[in-house]
Amino acid sequence: MFRAVALIAMLLALATPAAAVAQQQDPTNPTQPFTPLPPAQPTPAPTAEPEDDDGGFLDTEISGTTTLYVIAAALLVAFIAIGMFISRDAKRSLPKSHRPDPHRLREQGPHKHKREAKSRARARGKAQKAARRKNR
Repeated sequence: MFRAVALIAMLLALATPAAAVAQQQDPTNPTQPFTPLPPAQPTPAPTAEPEDDDGGFLDTEISGTTTLYVIAAALLVAFIAIGMFISRDAKRSLPKSHRPDPHRLREQGPHKHKREAKSRARARGKAQKAARRKNR
């Protein structure tokens, strides 16, 4: 992947000077790029058109920030619905051997260490803490 990106970047770097040479201005042909633009012609002011009565259509149309809030709310609801669908589908497609048992207590699960080893480790920690207090 890295080699492909490097190759494309190198080709683009080599193509850029060729494009710049091709765009050099020829004094005999003024239609080429990078020639000065002629002065702009003044445009006449537009005439005011009479307002057309649309029967109140624009007054009832949703516009401005209200439209943005409606779109944002619709997107939020859509994203939440998609997320719930994906998570529910992922739970259903999980094999039964990998699913956690909902009725099992935490203490009943697989333990990395035995309970006695954990209690001995806690006791050693308490003893170390007591020794540090004693040496203050």
